[in-house]
Amino acid sequence: MRSPKATFDLRAALSEEIRNALVEFETAPDKPKAVHRCRVRLKRARSLARIGRTCAPGLANVFNQSARSLMHTLAHARDFAALAETARGLGDKSGAKTAAALNAVAASFDARRASLPAMNLDATRAALRDLMALAQVWPEASARQIDRGARRIIRRARIAHRRGDGHRTAQRRHEWRKREKDRLYAVTLLGESWPDDRARRAGLNERLSDMLGRERDVLLLIDHIEAEPYLAGGEEAAKRALKRLKRREKRLAKRADALGAKLHEGRA
Repeated sequence: MRSPKATFDLRAALSEEIRNALVEFETAPDKPKAVHRCRVRLKRARSLARIGRTCAPGLANVFNQSARSLMHTLAHARDFAALAETARGLGDKSGAKTAAALNAVAASFDARRASLPAMNLDATRAALRDLMALAQVWPEASARQIDRGARRIIRRARIAHRRGDGHRTAQRRHEWRKREKDRLYAVTLLGESWPDDRARRAGLNERLSDMLGRERDVLLLIDHIEAEPYLAGGEEAAKRALKRLKRREKRLAKRADALGAKLHEGRA
């Protein structure tokens, strides 16, 4: 018997995200912003695939592994650009010596991005088309299966929040961020098929995801500079940069934890 709730067309939504990822990639495959937009579309598609595993677990696993591999290929240039931007932005708001250290870090990541080997554009296009083929054979999901998949997304975000809240390790915070982004994308894509108070939670979810993303970039910079002080120009410069970064990380983490507590209030 068909559920009375309108059924979300998962196959069509998944295909649309991959189609848009291809468009974003073709816009400017050598530009970090275009690559970033392509990766965002792939992340949205992976959220849909996680919901769709309730009706196609094997297909969902293949799709997720393929998308993850492709995202890894696209990640390096964008990651280096984001780290350089974060370091430079903090440098603009720091004293002269700290700014010099952070600008040196930014220049180091700019150089690393410039030295990356050229992306194999044909292979990337082929990988995106392979994902499209997988999306187009997804079986129809019932409203009940969509609901179960969405609740699984909620449950995973709740668990990640418990594990990441108050912790300062990059790994736990990153896992929390990924699960919150999953939920944000799923809320946006499912619309009225989402089984929660969408209007109230989506705004909080977006602010939390943004805050955890900013924190993530700062944590990565801290890890890089601690491992490679020469990025900042030497030991003394690295100490100045780290002091500024750790102060920033502490503020971002405090804001993220407060937003997380508010978002997950009442076992949301």
